[in-house]
Amino acid sequence: MVGKMIQKLENFKSNEYLELKEHILSNDFPWYYNSISTPSLEQNNHVNTPFYGHTFIRRPEDEEGKYPRAYSSSVDWVTRVCLSILNANQIKINSFLRINANCTHPEKKVVNSVPHQDHYYDHTNLILYLTAAGGETIVEGEEYSPLEDDAIVFKGEHYMRTPKKDRRIILIATFI
Repeated sequence: MVGKMIQKLENFKSNEYLELKEHILSNDFPWYYNSISTPSLEQNNHVNTPFYGHTFIRRPEDEEGKYPRAYSSSVDWVTRVCLSILNANQIKINSFLRINANCTHPEKKVVNSVPHQDHYYDHTNLILYLTAAGGETIVEGEEYSPLEDDAIVFKGEHYMRTPKKDRRIILIATFI
């Protein structure tokens, strides 16, 4: 446990996790540019930061039928890795709602992204930090300074700080 809002998990860095991480960090992994990080407006020293993303499972509220949809050929691989970490930490899951790899580049100066919730109904977030670039995660005022291969879970409104140098690459999964 890190604090009241953020729980640090054990990441046993299985071979499957390490192979997935290597795949995501490779030059062959497809990234797609997003000019903003949230549909929210910039506010109070927070910036709607651009990022590159790769959607494994698209969130249900973005789909016409309102159910999560697989968007990547690696969806089975990524769900196995996420489930193995959650199961090893005795975290129960009924269903994934969304899984995305996000890549944020350093800005000229460190900025805070826009506070947001990934869904507007009860859910839990899992973040796996695939690089050592930093880029703190702030959940309802509680700050987490990540190291490479860290895994955390949390609920609630959150945002991140852009990294000082290097790419901040994370795997984010939401689930119920």
